[in-house]
Amino acid sequence: MRSVMKNKIVWLLLPLILFGCSKKASIPFAVTIVETVEAKEVNDITNQAKDLFQAKDYDGLDALARKLRNSKECYASGTWKICFVYDSVDLSEEASDTEWTAHLAALQDWINARPDSITARVAMAKNLVSYAWKARNDDWADKVTEEGWQLFNQRLNQAVKVLNEARPLNEKCPYWWFVLLTTDLGLSPERSQYDVTFDEATRAWPNYMYYYNDRAYYLLPRWHGTEGEWESDLEKSADRIGGEEGDLLYARVVWYMHQTHFYKNIFTECKLSWPRVDKGFQVIEKQFPNSLAAKSERAYLAVLACDVQDVRKYIDQLEGRVDLVIWKSQDTFLYAADWAYKYGN
Repeated sequence: MRSVMKNKIVWLLLPLILFGCSKKASIPFAVTIVETVEAKEVNDITNQAKDLFQAKDYDGLDALARKLRNSKECYASGTWKICFVYDSVDLSEEASDTEWTAHLAALQDWINARPDSITARVAMAKNLVSYAWKARNDDWADKVTEEGWQLFNQRLNQAVKVLNEARPLNEKCPYWWFVLLTTDLGLSPERSQYDVTFDEATRAWPNYMYYYNDRAYYLLPRWHGTEGEWESDLEKSADRIGGEEGDLLYARVVWYMHQTHFYKNIFTECKLSWPRVDKGFQVIEKQFPNSLAAKSERAYLAVLACDVQDVRKYIDQLEGRVDLVIWKSQDTFLYAADWAYKYGN
């Protein structure tokens, strides 16, 4: 009975601890905000690719992309390093239409200079998708203007056209499929078509994590799924893969969905298995033993799951290092650490 009451109190206090409790944490270590090795490398890749694009060094840009693509290197979250080449040539949705026109023209220059470049065409398609969402904006569907819908569909179809033109190229890229799946989110084809595209993508690049992230997002009730569907679908995918790799997939998708910040507490609002997530993080940390991002996300999720058995151990492993990519603020980490030391073993 005492254990039940304690857990009940913890569940009641947890939202206050994480989101707005004014009490400062009293923890036995100094807290330091750090830039992780992963974040530094992401910045290096992004800056290098951006400089090459601005200098119109398309040979160098394609060589960088090819190197990262062929290596299949990824971070603990499952994000491949090639993704940040594409991110480097993105334009913000907040940019003006004049800026967008100039940017798309620059991407076309890259395609014209290197017509056999898969990277150039995928970059163009990805930017057209972003340009489409600029027209639609993030408002509810019934708030979007008729013109907004027209531009949204027009630009998404342009993105699909660019991708189809790139399909015969000798060089292939896993991100090609990811952008195609993203267009399906907006164009809303029959679910069977989306499933076919997803199956083709996972067969072509079975280790590419983003497809499963995209599918979970696609299956949210706000888009094309029903309540609890992305969770059950993820479980089926993880079971089909099986073993440690299945647990790894499960943990990484939950990591991604948590970091979308759709939920205050992903475990109370979604039908997920914390034990399986935790098992997946065991695999992640075995493969990426020095990843502060993985350790931080595991600790954060352990707090949300009220894992009173292990949360203090996970917080201890951070040694007071705060990765703001994961925690977003020092206060969030402090409140989590305070809870861990009050209730964790």
